[in-house]
Amino acid sequence: MRFFTCVLDPAGTGISNRARRDYEALPRERGLQFQWHVFESVAILTGWDDLYGDAMTAEHEEWIAAGIVRLDNRQELERQFDRYGKKSSDLELVLRAVCRDGGAFIARLLGDFAFIAWDRGTRSGVAACDTFAVQKLFYAERRDQLAFASRAEALSHGRGYDIGHLAHLISLQAPPHQSTVYDGVRAVPPAHLVVLRSRHVTLDRFWDASAFAGGAPCIVSEQEAIHTCRQLLRDSIRQRVGCDTNVWAQLSGGLDSSSIVSLTQWLATNGQISTGLDGTVTFVDRIGTGTDEREYSDAVVARWPVRNELVVEPPTWRDEGDSPPRTDQPRGDLHVYPRDRRLCAIVKNSGGRVLLSGSGGDELFLGNMLFFADWVARGHVVGAVRAMASRAALGHVSFWNLAYRNALLPLLPRRAHARLVHDQHEGPAIPWLERSLTERYELGTSAYSAPSYNGKVGQKYRHAVVSTIERLHASHHGGVLADALDIRYPFLYRPLVEFALRLSPDLRARPHAHRWVLREAMRGILPEKVRNRVGKPGTGEYLSWSLSTQRAQLAPLTRMPILGALGLVDPAQLRKAFASALSDPRYGARMHGPLFMTLAVEGWLEIRSDRWPSTCGTDNLDVVN
Repeated sequence: MRFFTCVLDPAGTGISNRARRDYEALPRERGLQFQWHVFESVAILTGWDDLYGDAMTAEHEEWIAAGIVRLDNRQELERQFDRYGKKSSDLELVLRAVCRDGGAFIARLLGDFAFIAWDRGTRSGVAACDTFAVQKLFYAERRDQLAFASRAEALSHGRGYDIGHLAHLISLQAPPHQSTVYDGVRAVPPAHLVVLRSRHVTLDRFWDASAFAGGAPCIVSEQEAIHTCRQLLRDSIRQRVGCDTNVWAQLSGGLDSSSIVSLTQWLATNGQISTGLDGTVTFVDRIGTGTDEREYSDAVVARWPVRNELVVEPPTWRDEGDSPPRTDQPRGDLHVYPRDRRLCAIVKNSGGRVLLSGSGGDELFLGNMLFFADWVARGHVVGAVRAMASRAALGHVSFWNLAYRNALLPLLPRRAHARLVHDQHEGPAIPWLERSLTERYELGTSAYSAPSYNGKVGQKYRHAVVSTIERLHASHHGGVLADALDIRYPFLYRPLVEFALRLSPDLRARPHAHRWVLREAMRGILPEKVRNRVGKPGTGEYLSWSLSTQRAQLAPLTRMPILGALGLVDPAQLRKAFASALSDPRYGARMHGPLFMTLAVEGWLEIRSDRWPSTCGTDNLDVVN
């Protein structure tokens, strides 16, 4: 783990020893090394558990900066700002750009970054979070000081929890803008810069997906789209591998991760990068079932010989003999932390620190068919019916279902849409969520409603594409993996995202060929067995299995939940839902999303309170009463 905290003291009152001890709580609790860097009107605390990565502080003239930065367009900054005859870190280059141009240059930064730069002379500055919040940045006000940090918990100092944030998490909805789980600690949103004047904070957006969607397509032919997609993904991988050695990658066997592994090895074979991957890691869940995807990952390894380590049938929820993770904020993947810990151990024991991930490919290239609703809204009803009938026939799906979801439902008023969803799911979406919260935050059945339907009439497709891209920040890893490794995402290369935003609908999705342009871009590079793969097994069966096998460890989470004490859930209803999920697979399949998130949030709260997992476990499985 690496983190920084930057405390600004515009009034010049100084940072007391008590305040320092509060900020030191995080590294002391985690056993991290830490160091203070104190200057006039600013103090920076850096903490780490190893020395991997560039320094998290930089100085230039009257400016001081703290941050974690990895640039994609480093060469551009070097040409303009690296005139000092020495190899500068990415943070130092960014600081020089800010020193000369203020926040104007930040919109041109490409890569993963979170930083705060402060001018000690004028007592003003700027801070920024990258386009997709790969690197996180948070801030909080305390007395007469303003503090920024790369971890929200570093600023919590015993603050209570934000009830609205937790309620949205449990109901599987995006939390309120800028909120974190800690009351009073705010997040700098993705693609935003912060202008600082004394203690005043002003947020400005420096990149907006909607600026690239809905206009004239940038690609005029299929072949041009295929070539551009391949070229941009190659550029992204070159930037993310760079001069680093011992780079690893996840290899699930799906189209996205397999494309990253195959293209990286292709680049190395053709001399376009100095070295390929040192290894890959594949998860093997439940041997012999649909979640065992080795036939696809093996095809990639056979095509591009590369070390492939397997994590075979790791436990879920609880790893005996290993302490549970204390992640910065609650996440919905607490149940897979044992396998993530094994992945981290494999990579780090081999000397690796960088891991490439395939996350983001779905959001960029999967597409949607809401353009049919736009056709209908514009009066092209006959053409829409004919095209939907053709797609239904080619895809062997129901025409009526396709038309209902992509032409009728999106055009209904929101209240009518919510009512239909409510009736379809037969009752409250999340029965254990306290009703008062459902009304206060407009939750409940809206958890099942697709936010992508909320676009204006005639612009449903554009809105769906933009809203999907804007949720990219939620698709990448955090938690255990991000705390231990430098996770890099080739699909989150901004030029590649901008290209994807401007693709026409037919280049995104065709019957039996979702993500069509990516599949074609990988022709000759990706094994045909993987490139032509249609669909992946769902996670419902795996999640139900996880509940049943770990019921003894999970049952205590429903008995006296902290979420109940906070007024968020009805404990009796939660116990009833847990029991129903164990006994009725159909209920579990319908509710495993909200239930797993509720258990994950409760587990996170109890881990922080040293209440769970219990060392003695429990044999009493009567979780209803």
